[in-house]
Amino acid sequence: MKVSEAVNCDYDRWHGFLERQVDFSLKDSEKHTKAHCARVLLYALLIAEDMDLPQELREVLAAAAVFHDSRRQDDWLDVGHGRRAADYYKAFCQTNPLGYDERVYRIMAYHDRDDAEGEAALAGLEQGVPLYQIFKDADALDRYRLGADALDEAMLRTTPAHSLTGFARRLAAETA
Repeated sequence: MKVSEAVNCDYDRWHGFLERQVDFSLKDSEKHTKAHCARVLLYALLIAEDMDLPQELREVLAAAAVFHDSRRQDDWLDVGHGRRAADYYKAFCQTNPLGYDERVYRIMAYHDRDDAEGEAALAGLEQGVPLYQIFKDADALDRYRLGADALDEAMLRTTPAHSLTGFARRLAAETA
C-alpha cells in the first residue's frame, strides 16, 4: 500500500514519541503492546487522510492512538483501561510539553465502552463523534492480530476503514 509523505511524517513523529515517552503498565502484554498502538496510529492516520481531515484533527487521533492501551491491567476483559489511559494522558500533559485536548481524553476514556455511550460523551465537542468513530475503527482494524476472523467488518463505522481491511490483514500477518 502506498502511504503519503504526510502520513509517513506524522507516523514517524508519533511513533518515536510512543517509543520514547509513553509508559505501559502491562509490561508483559502479548496483545496490547506498543506495536499494537503503532498500528492503530497508522490506521487512524490513513483514515484521517482519506477523509481529508485537517492536521489538528490528525493530531487528536495520533495522541489517542499512542496512549489508548497504556494503562491496561489485563490483555483480555479490562473495562476501565480507557479511563485509566486517559487519566495518564492528562497527567502526562501537565508535566510535559504535549498540549492537552479534551477530545483525546474522551476518545480514550470511552474507547472500551459501547458506541452509544462513547458518542454521547463526545457529542458536545468539535468533531467529537467522527473522531471517536475513526479511532474505534482504527483500533478495530488491528483485531486481525488476534486471528483471521477476529474483526466483524460489518461493525466498522467509516467508509475508509472498510477499504483498509485487506491492508490490515496483510500487516497483521507480516508482523505477527
